[in-house]
Amino acid sequence: MVRVMIVENSKIPCRSAKKLLSSINYEIVFTTSNGYEAIEKYDAVKPDLLLLDLVLSKYDGASVLKEVKKNHPESKIIIITSLADTKLLDECYNLGATSCITMPYKLKDFVTLVTSVGDSLKPTPKVAPVIIE
Repeated sequence: MVRVMIVENSKIPCRSAKKLLSSINYEIVFTTSNGYEAIEKYDAVKPDLLLLDLVLSKYDGASVLKEVKKNHPESKIIIITSLADTKLLDECYNLGATSCITMPYKLKDFVTLVTSVGDSLKPTPKVAPVIIE
């Protein structure tokens, strides 16, 4: 099961993401709208995937992204934003964001993006060759 941390400043998108991801068997391990709290809790909850809004209380999303990637370079982070600022999105990719999606988005696009990143986290089964004589 993919463990997800949601850092989102708006209640409705946060609730929608939680409900949708739970319905496809993703485990929501922590939610917050506070950037400082997200950084503090990241180590404790060890999410497989971080959904991160750029506009947060107490600390902006780009700073959270930078801090998390500094301490956890392997982390998978999807930026969710209503800001259609390509310069800012380019900065997020340069800081190590796995992917970005801008609101409003279609639920199908959101699920496709999240599951594609989530699927990349699942271990590849090891298959031993069988020799038949």
